[in-house]
Amino acid sequence: MDNFRTLIRGWLGKVLLVLFLAPLALVGIEGYFTGSNEPIAATVNGEKITQKELDNWVSSQKEQYLQAVGGDESLLNQKVIEDKVYDAAVMRALLLQHAKKLGLTLSDEQLGTLLRQQQTFQQDGKFSQQLLENYLAGNKLSIQQLLEDFRKQSSLALLTNGIVGGGLYSEKDREQLIALLAQERTVHLAEIPLSQFAQNFVVNDAQTKAYFEQHSKDYIRPANVDVSYIVLSKAQFTPQIQITEQDIAQQYQTYVAGLTKDATRQISHIMVTTDKRTPEQALKVAQDIAEKLKKGEKFETLVQQYSEEPISKAQQGKVDGYSVGAFGADFDKAVLMLQQGQTSAPVKTDYGYHIIRLDKMDAAPVAPLAHMREQLITELKQQKTENAYQDAVNAINDMAVQSDSLEALAEQYKLQIQSAKNVTQTSAYPVLSEAAVKTKLFSSEVVQGDQNISTGISLKNNDVVWLKVSAYHAERAETLAEAKTKIQAILKRDEQIKQAQASVKQLLADFKAKPAQDAIAASKVSFQNMGAIPRYSQVVPLEIEKTIYSVAAPKDNHWSAETVASGEYLFVVAVSGVGRNPAFELNDQQKAQIVNRFDARGQQELNDYIEYLRSTAKIKKTAQ
Repeated sequence: MDNFRTLIRGWLGKVLLVLFLAPLALVGIEGYFTGSNEPIAATVNGEKITQKELDNWVSSQKEQYLQAVGGDESLLNQKVIEDKVYDAAVMRALLLQHAKKLGLTLSDEQLGTLLRQQQTFQQDGKFSQQLLENYLAGNKLSIQQLLEDFRKQSSLALLTNGIVGGGLYSEKDREQLIALLAQERTVHLAEIPLSQFAQNFVVNDAQTKAYFEQHSKDYIRPANVDVSYIVLSKAQFTPQIQITEQDIAQQYQTYVAGLTKDATRQISHIMVTTDKRTPEQALKVAQDIAEKLKKGEKFETLVQQYSEEPISKAQQGKVDGYSVGAFGADFDKAVLMLQQGQTSAPVKTDYGYHIIRLDKMDAAPVAPLAHMREQLITELKQQKTENAYQDAVNAINDMAVQSDSLEALAEQYKLQIQSAKNVTQTSAYPVLSEAAVKTKLFSSEVVQGDQNISTGISLKNNDVVWLKVSAYHAERAETLAEAKTKIQAILKRDEQIKQAQASVKQLLADFKAKPAQDAIAASKVSFQNMGAIPRYSQVVPLEIEKTIYSVAAPKDNHWSAETVASGEYLFVVAVSGVGRNPAFELNDQQKAQIVNRFDARGQQELNDYIEYLRSTAKIKKTAQ
């Protein structure tokens, strides 16, 4: 859940919100044009925001968050998303109203130009009227509705970009910011194992209770379930598979037929169209042609006499680059039935009737059965295993509905019932931690008391699991007894860090007063030279990198040093030099983007502006 909160924390602190400004948003712009009978979610200065709009936006944002967390819906908090979307929708309405008041809008001509430049409507680098019409038809929109959406989006962009881009900063400010980002620092690290300290330290009950009372809000027992489950693996069916000689012979025939089907074919045809005659008349002509071929007349002569397909007729009936699907399924079926040099009976297609001749067939050589035997056996085992496995999955699903007894299912297929208690959404069980499984374990049905066996859930390794939840425990505050062990571990670690810091206190003082070599010589601490570490390099853990760039630049021959705890160590982080990362080179456009990303003044002005509009607006949220 903390990861999710981190993910959405930037909603009010980024330059542009997708919900506000992205043209052709994922939800589809039909949400902006709702009927008067739609339920109202809120009003902003009398302007309505419908529930359908909010629902569409919630769905869109949820899709984006799911991509960010690898599709694991259990990591998302629906209520948090809904609250953020509501706030964003109100902000959008306020900004649109003020943009209209200020006259920030594009003309119809400008909107048309903007529309034609959208990538969605580009084909081969040019605007495509057909793509636009397809989009309008697919979304059930008129061109007027689409232009109205663009009008709103452009108004929002003009207003917000004007505010964000108006943050006051000088050229000197920009260069200083870029110089900071381009820094690299020469770093030396010393590791002090925390396990060396506070070995006899014991946290008493009074300390534990005092800490718990001060931090009780941090000790929440998350929702959890007690669950039993069985797992069916495809591999357990392989030993049961028997392969007969008849199986091998049939598989070999399939192999040969496949080579024949995939062969490259050169064909010729005579086409009799129905453009100027009835289908019956066309068939009669085609039948007459077939009779003449049987009597020995030359195919090429009949092409010139009868064929009404001009391109192939000019080439004695040859069809250049014949590919499956060009003339329809019946045509392709007839071609597959022909041997080289053979001519078909009349074949009906949407174009009329065809007499087809197979001129040449280039098929891959057919390997003898003896050479293919082991490969065919392997393929047969895979196919039969898959069939047996799928039959078992379907049978277990049926049994789960009829008996709701996990024991009966396990006995039928000789499976082991596994159980786990207090499984949370972040538990790291091999099977139960998969996203699809967690979605089921914490579904609304389970929360409401459903204890039936689930249908089979496919796992990433292609196994299938069936679950039966025996108890659902809602989120609640932990008791002191439940939190005691964790609190004692925290307090002991705090004491270890305190003692470790005390052990290097003199060293840090010496770094400030003496040259680095003298300070190190007087200490028993040894350092590892990490070399130059640029900002955001991920060479060291984030907390260490933050410490590297928080200490002051050192004087000549001196080191600037500070401590930071990470994992099982206290690190002494020392900086001996500050330079510029030679790989950090930016063009003018990149420099402008850097300022917009890291300089918060323009964004703060936008946030202040929104808060001012909110404070003077009449906003009413409809109770749900």
